[in-house]
Amino acid sequence: MSEKILSVIIPSYNSKPYLDKCLGSLVVPELMDKIDVIVVNDGSTDGSESICEEYIEKYPDSYSLINKENGGHGSAINAGAEKARGRYMKVLDADDWFLTESIPEFIGKLENASADVVLTCHHTINITTGEIKNWRCFPDEFDREYTMEEVMSDWKKFDRSLTFHGITYRTQFYRENGVRLAEKVFYEDHEYATYPCCLAKTILPLDMFVYEYRIGDVSQSVSAQNQFKRIDHTKMVIVKMLKNREDISEQWALEYCDKKIHLLLLSFMVTSMLCDSDRKRGVARVDQLMSYIVKRDRHVVDMTLKHYKILKLLNAAHVGLEGYNKMLNSKLYNKVRHNKSFE
Repeated sequence: MSEKILSVIIPSYNSKPYLDKCLGSLVVPELMDKIDVIVVNDGSTDGSESICEEYIEKYPDSYSLINKENGGHGSAINAGAEKARGRYMKVLDADDWFLTESIPEFIGKLENASADVVLTCHHTINITTGEIKNWRCFPDEFDREYTMEEVMSDWKKFDRSLTFHGITYRTQFYRENGVRLAEKVFYEDHEYATYPCCLAKTILPLDMFVYEYRIGDVSQSVSAQNQFKRIDHTKMVIVKMLKNREDISEQWALEYCDKKIHLLLLSFMVTSMLCDSDRKRGVARVDQLMSYIVKRDRHVVDMTLKHYKILKLLNAAHVGLEGYNKMLNSKLYNKVRHNKSFE
Protein backbone atom coordinates (compact mmCIF):
# COMPACT_ATOMS: atom_id res chain seq x y z
CA MET A 1 0.00 0.00 0.00
CA SER A 2 1.40 3.42 -0.96
CA GLU A 3 2.11 6.06 1.64
CA LYS A 4 -0.65 8.65 1.96
CA ILE A 5 0.79 12.01 1.04
CA LEU A 6 -2.13 14.36 1.68
CA SER A 7 -4.95 14.15 4.18
CA VAL A 8 -7.88 16.45 3.42
CA ILE A 9 -10.08 17.08 6.47
CA ILE A 10 -13.61 18.19 5.60
CA PRO A 11 -15.74 19.53 8.47
CA SER A 12 -19.34 19.05 7.42
CA TYR A 13 -22.54 20.32 9.02
CA ASN A 14 -25.75 20.14 6.97
CA SER A 15 -23.70 20.48 3.78
CA LYS A 16 -25.80 18.29 1.50
CA PRO A 17 -26.17 20.88 -1.32
CA TYR A 18 -22.39 21.27 -1.61
CA LEU A 19 -20.74 18.07 -0.46
CA ASP A 20 -20.80 16.15 -3.73
CA LYS A 21 -18.97 18.95 -5.56
CA CYS A 22 -16.46 19.18 -2.71
CA LEU A 23 -15.74 15.44 -2.57
CA GLY A 24 -15.76 15.06 -6.35
CA SER A 25 -13.10 17.74 -6.71
CA LEU A 26 -10.66 15.44 -4.88
CA VAL A 27 -11.02 12.50 -7.25
CA VAL A 28 -7.86 11.96 -9.29
CA PRO A 29 -8.06 8.25 -10.25
CA GLU A 30 -4.33 7.69 -10.70
CA LEU A 31 -3.54 9.29 -7.32
CA MET A 32 -6.23 7.93 -5.01
CA ASP A 33 -3.70 5.71 -3.23
CA LYS A 34 -1.90 8.88 -2.09
CA ILE A 35 -4.96 10.84 -0.97
CA ASP A 36 -6.71 10.49 2.41
CA VAL A 37 -10.09 12.29 2.59
CA ILE A 38 -11.70 12.49 6.03
CA VAL A 39 -15.25 13.84 6.22
CA VAL A 40 -16.18 14.81 9.77
CA ASN A 41 -19.97 14.82 10.04
CA ASP A 42 -20.52 17.30 12.85
CA GLY A 43 -24.01 16.26 13.91
CA SER A 44 -25.72 16.95 10.58
CA THR A 45 -29.47 16.42 10.34
CA ASP A 46 -29.83 16.63 6.53
CA GLY A 47 -28.52 13.18 5.65
CA SER A 48 -25.42 14.61 4.01
CA GLU A 49 -23.31 11.72 5.32
CA SER A 50 -24.98 9.49 2.71
CA ILE A 51 -23.08 11.39 0.00
CA CYS A 52 -19.80 10.56 1.71
CA GLU A 53 -20.81 6.91 1.97
CA GLU A 54 -21.14 6.78 -1.83
CA TYR A 55 -17.52 7.91 -2.19
CA ILE A 56 -16.37 5.45 0.47
CA GLU A 57 -17.98 2.66 -1.55
CA LYS A 58 -16.06 3.71 -4.67
CA TYR A 59 -12.76 4.55 -2.95
CA PRO A 60 -12.68 2.69 0.40
CA ASP A 61 -8.99 3.33 1.03
CA SER A 62 -9.23 7.04 0.23
CA TYR A 63 -12.48 8.30 1.77
CA SER A 64 -13.61 7.87 5.36
CA LEU A 65 -16.35 9.27 7.58
CA ILE A 66 -16.34 10.31 11.22
CA ASN A 67 -19.80 10.80 12.73
CA LYS A 68 -19.87 12.90 15.90
CA GLU A 69 -22.12 15.10 17.96
CA ASN A 70 -22.24 18.73 16.95
CA GLY A 71 -19.30 20.60 18.41
CA GLY A 72 -18.54 23.21 15.80
CA HIS A 73 -15.97 23.67 13.03
CA GLY A 74 -12.99 23.56 15.40
CA SER A 75 -14.10 20.32 16.99
CA ALA A 76 -14.41 18.73 13.53
CA ILE A 77 -10.84 19.75 12.65
CA ASN A 78 -9.65 18.39 16.00
CA ALA A 79 -11.31 15.04 15.27
CA GLY A 80 -10.00 14.87 11.70
CA ALA A 81 -6.43 15.76 12.64
CA GLU A 82 -6.31 12.79 15.02
CA LYS A 83 -7.16 10.38 12.16
CA ALA A 84 -5.07 11.93 9.36
CA ARG A 85 -2.83 9.37 7.62
CA GLY A 86 -1.12 11.70 5.15
CA ARG A 87 2.34 13.15 5.49
CA TYR A 88 0.65 16.54 5.06
CA MET A 89 -2.84 17.71 6.05
CA LYS A 90 -5.12 20.44 4.76
CA VAL A 91 -8.63 21.46 5.80
CA LEU A 92 -11.30 21.98 3.14
CA ASP A 93 -14.72 23.33 4.08
CA ALA A 94 -17.63 21.33 2.73
CA ASP A 95 -19.05 24.23 0.69
CA ASP A 96 -15.69 24.86 -1.00
CA TRP A 97 -13.64 22.69 -3.37
CA PHE A 98 -10.16 22.04 -4.73
CA LEU A 99 -8.95 22.80 -8.24
CA THR A 100 -8.79 19.19 -9.36
CA GLU A 101 -6.31 19.94 -12.12
CA SER A 102 -3.82 21.26 -9.52
CA ILE A 103 -3.85 18.14 -7.36
CA PRO A 104 -1.30 16.03 -9.31
CA GLU A 105 1.33 18.79 -9.16
CA PHE A 106 0.43 19.56 -5.54
CA ILE A 107 0.84 15.91 -4.49
CA GLY A 108 4.11 15.74 -6.42
CA LYS A 109 5.48 18.77 -4.58
CA LEU A 110 4.38 17.42 -1.20
CA GLU A 111 6.01 14.05 -1.87
CA ASN A 112 9.37 15.78 -2.08
CA ALA A 113 8.74 18.38 0.65
CA SER A 114 9.88 18.42 4.26
CA ALA A 115 8.76 21.93 5.30
CA ASP A 116 6.58 22.36 8.38
CA VAL A 117 4.18 24.60 6.44
CA VAL A 118 3.43 24.67 2.72
CA LEU A 119 1.68 27.72 1.23
CA THR A 120 -0.49 27.71 -1.87
CA CYS A 121 -2.65 30.29 -3.63
CA HIS A 122 -6.45 30.31 -3.60
CA HIS A 123 -9.39 32.00 -5.27
CA THR A 124 -12.40 33.61 -3.68
CA ILE A 125 -15.50 33.10 -5.82
CA ASN A 126 -18.42 35.39 -5.04
CA ILE A 127 -21.58 33.45 -5.88
CA THR A 128 -23.67 36.63 -5.84
CA THR A 129 -21.57 38.89 -8.08
CA GLY A 130 -19.49 36.28 -9.91
CA GLU A 131 -16.30 38.13 -8.99
CA ILE A 132 -13.18 35.96 -8.70
CA LYS A 133 -10.14 37.20 -6.81
CA ASN A 134 -6.65 35.74 -6.81
CA TRP A 135 -5.17 35.41 -3.33
CA ARG A 136 -1.50 34.62 -3.73
CA CYS A 137 1.87 35.21 -2.15
CA PHE A 138 4.79 36.98 -3.82
CA PRO A 139 8.02 35.49 -2.48
CA ASP A 140 11.28 36.35 -4.16
CA GLU A 141 11.51 32.71 -5.13
CA PHE A 142 8.93 29.90 -5.10
CA ASP A 143 9.82 26.30 -4.25
CA ARG A 144 12.39 27.23 -1.65
CA GLU A 145 12.06 27.15 2.13
CA TYR A 146 11.85 30.35 4.16
CA THR A 147 12.27 30.88 7.90
CA MET A 148 9.68 32.68 9.99
CA GLU A 149 12.17 35.53 10.38
CA GLU A 150 12.30 35.93 6.61
CA VAL A 151 8.51 35.82 6.38
CA MET A 152 7.95 38.39 9.11
CA SER A 153 10.63 40.65 7.63
CA ASP A 154 8.69 40.78 4.35
CA TRP A 155 5.12 40.20 5.53
CA LYS A 156 3.20 41.49 2.53
CA LYS A 157 4.93 39.05 0.22
CA PHE A 158 3.44 36.14 2.18
CA ASP A 159 0.38 37.28 4.14
CA ARG A 160 -2.35 36.40 1.63
CA SER A 161 -1.38 32.74 1.76
CA LEU A 162 -0.79 32.58 5.52
CA THR A 163 -4.48 31.86 5.97
CA PHE A 164 -6.81 28.96 6.62
CA HIS A 165 -7.22 28.54 2.86
CA GLY A 166 -3.53 28.82 1.99
CA ILE A 167 -1.85 26.72 4.70
CA THR A 168 -1.02 23.02 4.47
CA TYR A 169 0.60 21.54 7.59
CA ARG A 170 3.09 18.72 7.86
CA THR A 171 0.93 16.35 9.90
CA GLN A 172 3.53 15.38 12.48
CA PHE A 173 4.45 19.03 13.01
CA TYR A 174 0.78 19.89 13.56
CA ARG A 175 0.28 17.07 16.05
CA GLU A 176 3.38 17.94 18.02
CA ASN A 177 2.82 21.70 18.16
CA GLY A 178 -0.85 22.39 17.42
CA VAL A 179 -3.50 23.40 19.93
CA ARG A 180 -6.96 22.04 20.53
CA LEU A 181 -9.01 24.47 18.49
CA ALA A 182 -11.86 26.32 20.15
CA GLU A 183 -15.11 24.34 19.99
CA LYS A 184 -18.71 25.50 19.70
CA VAL A 185 -17.59 28.88 18.34
CA PHE A 186 -17.12 30.38 14.90
CA TYR A 187 -13.94 32.00 13.50
CA GLU A 188 -11.52 29.55 15.11
CA ASP A 189 -9.93 29.26 11.65
CA HIS A 190 -7.83 32.27 12.71
CA GLU A 191 -6.49 30.17 15.55
CA TYR A 192 -5.78 27.32 13.13
CA ALA A 193 -3.76 29.64 10.86
CA THR A 194 -1.74 30.90 13.84
CA TYR A 195 -1.01 27.82 15.96
CA PRO A 196 1.19 26.02 15.14
CA CYS A 197 2.15 28.03 12.02
CA CYS A 198 3.96 30.55 14.23
CA LEU A 199 6.36 27.79 15.32
CA ALA A 200 7.27 26.64 11.80
CA LYS A 201 11.00 26.39 11.20
CA THR A 202 10.52 26.09 7.44
CA ILE A 203 7.81 27.53 5.18
CA LEU A 204 7.56 26.49 1.53
CA PRO A 205 5.54 28.69 -0.89
CA LEU A 206 4.29 27.04 -4.09
CA ASP A 207 3.16 28.94 -7.17
CA MET A 208 -0.16 27.15 -7.68
CA PHE A 209 -3.84 27.62 -6.92
CA VAL A 210 -5.39 24.77 -4.95
CA TYR A 211 -8.32 26.03 -2.85
CA GLU A 212 -11.55 27.52 -4.24
CA TYR A 213 -13.28 29.54 -1.52
CA ARG A 214 -16.98 30.21 -2.03
CA ILE A 215 -18.18 33.57 -0.65
CA GLY A 216 -21.15 35.91 -1.12
CA ASP A 217 -23.77 33.80 0.69
CA VAL A 218 -25.55 35.69 3.49
CA SER A 219 -25.88 32.43 5.43
CA GLN A 220 -22.10 32.06 5.70
CA SER A 221 -20.31 32.82 8.94
CA VAL A 222 -18.15 35.38 7.10
CA SER A 223 -21.12 37.52 6.01
CA ALA A 224 -21.29 40.92 7.69
CA GLN A 225 -24.64 40.10 9.30
CA ASN A 226 -23.36 36.92 10.87
CA GLN A 227 -20.08 38.46 11.97
CA PHE A 228 -22.03 41.06 13.93
CA LYS A 229 -24.48 38.47 15.23
CA ARG A 230 -21.55 36.34 16.45
CA ILE A 231 -19.24 39.12 17.51
CA ASP A 232 -18.83 37.49 20.92
CA HIS A 233 -17.38 34.45 19.12
CA THR A 234 -14.66 36.65 17.61
CA LYS A 235 -13.90 38.00 21.06
CA MET A 236 -13.65 34.47 22.50
CA VAL A 237 -11.22 33.42 19.77
CA ILE A 238 -9.05 36.51 20.38
CA VAL A 239 -8.94 35.73 24.11
CA LYS A 240 -7.99 32.11 23.40
CA MET A 241 -5.28 33.18 20.95
CA LEU A 242 -3.83 35.45 23.64
CA LYS A 243 -3.85 32.50 26.02
CA ASN A 244 -2.10 30.26 23.47
CA ARG A 245 0.54 32.97 23.03
CA GLU A 246 1.62 32.66 26.67
CA ASP A 247 3.43 29.38 25.98
CA ILE A 248 5.59 30.83 23.18
CA SER A 249 9.01 32.38 23.69
CA GLU A 250 10.64 32.57 20.22
CA GLN A 251 10.84 36.15 18.93
CA TRP A 252 9.57 35.57 15.40
CA ALA A 253 6.83 33.21 16.57
CA LEU A 254 5.59 35.96 18.90
CA GLU A 255 5.76 38.49 16.05
CA TYR A 256 3.59 36.19 13.94
CA CYS A 257 1.10 35.64 16.78
CA ASP A 258 0.82 39.37 17.41
CA LYS A 259 0.25 40.07 13.73
CA LYS A 260 -2.53 37.48 13.55
CA ILE A 261 -4.18 38.67 16.79
CA HIS A 262 -3.93 42.26 15.55
CA LEU A 263 -5.68 41.37 12.28
CA LEU A 264 -8.52 39.57 14.02
CA LEU A 265 -8.83 42.45 16.49
CA LEU A 266 -9.18 44.82 13.53
CA SER A 267 -11.99 42.68 12.18
CA PHE A 268 -13.67 42.78 15.60
CA MET A 269 -13.30 46.57 15.75
CA VAL A 270 -14.71 47.12 12.26
CA THR A 271 -17.71 44.89 12.96
CA SER A 272 -18.42 46.43 16.36
CA MET A 273 -17.87 50.09 15.51
CA LEU A 274 -19.32 50.21 12.00
CA CYS A 275 -22.09 47.57 12.06
CA ASP A 276 -23.76 48.24 15.41
CA SER A 277 -26.71 50.62 15.07
CA ASP A 278 -25.93 51.78 18.61
CA ARG A 279 -22.67 53.59 17.85
CA LYS A 280 -21.73 54.23 21.48
CA ARG A 281 -22.28 50.59 22.36
CA GLY A 282 -20.02 49.57 19.48
CA VAL A 283 -17.18 51.74 20.76
CA ALA A 284 -17.69 50.62 24.37
CA ARG A 285 -17.48 46.96 23.30
CA VAL A 286 -14.13 47.62 21.64
CA ASP A 287 -12.82 49.65 24.60
CA GLN A 288 -13.65 46.80 26.96
CA LEU A 289 -11.69 44.28 24.89
CA MET A 290 -8.75 46.67 24.41
CA SER A 291 -8.57 47.12 28.20
CA TYR A 292 -8.35 43.35 28.58
CA ILE A 293 -5.67 42.97 25.89
CA VAL A 294 -3.42 45.79 27.09
CA LYS A 295 -2.76 43.87 30.32
CA ARG A 296 -1.66 40.79 28.36
CA ASP A 297 -0.09 41.97 25.10
CA ARG A 298 0.69 45.68 24.93
CA HIS A 299 2.32 45.21 21.53
CA VAL A 300 -0.96 44.21 19.88
CA VAL A 301 -2.68 47.29 21.31
CA ASP A 302 0.11 49.54 20.05
CA MET A 303 -0.17 47.97 16.59
CA THR A 304 -3.89 48.67 16.57
CA LEU A 305 -4.17 52.19 18.06
CA LYS A 306 -3.95 54.09 14.75
CA HIS A 307 -6.70 51.94 13.24
CA TYR A 308 -8.77 52.36 16.40
CA LYS A 309 -8.62 56.16 16.13
CA ILE A 310 -9.61 56.10 12.46
CA LEU A 311 -12.51 53.72 13.10
CA LYS A 312 -13.69 55.85 16.00
CA LEU A 313 -13.84 58.87 13.67
CA LEU A 314 -15.75 56.82 11.09
CA ASN A 315 -18.08 55.64 13.83
CA ALA A 316 -18.79 59.24 14.89
CA ALA A 317 -19.37 60.21 11.25
CA HIS A 318 -21.88 57.34 10.90
CA VAL A 319 -19.84 55.69 8.13
CA GLY A 320 -21.01 52.10 7.72
CA LEU A 321 -19.32 48.94 6.55
CA GLU A 322 -20.10 49.61 2.88
CA GLY A 323 -18.41 53.01 2.96
CA TYR A 324 -15.44 51.59 4.80
CA ASN A 325 -15.00 48.80 2.24
CA LYS A 326 -15.10 51.34 -0.60
CA MET A 327 -12.22 53.14 1.08
CA LEU A 328 -10.24 49.92 1.44
CA ASN A 329 -10.80 48.97 -2.20
CA SER A 330 -9.81 52.37 -3.59
CA LYS A 331 -6.71 52.53 -5.78
CA LEU A 332 -5.29 55.40 -3.73
CA TYR A 333 -5.53 53.48 -0.46
CA ASN A 334 -3.87 50.40 -1.91
CA LYS A 335 -1.13 52.50 -3.50
CA VAL A 336 -0.37 54.18 -0.18
CA ARG A 337 -0.40 50.81 1.59
CA HIS A 338 1.75 49.18 -1.14
CA ASN A 339 -0.83 46.41 -1.47
CA LYS A 340 -0.55 43.98 -4.38
CA SER A 341 -3.34 43.77 -6.93
CA PHE A 342 -5.81 40.89 -6.82
CA GLU A 343 -5.57 40.48 -10.59
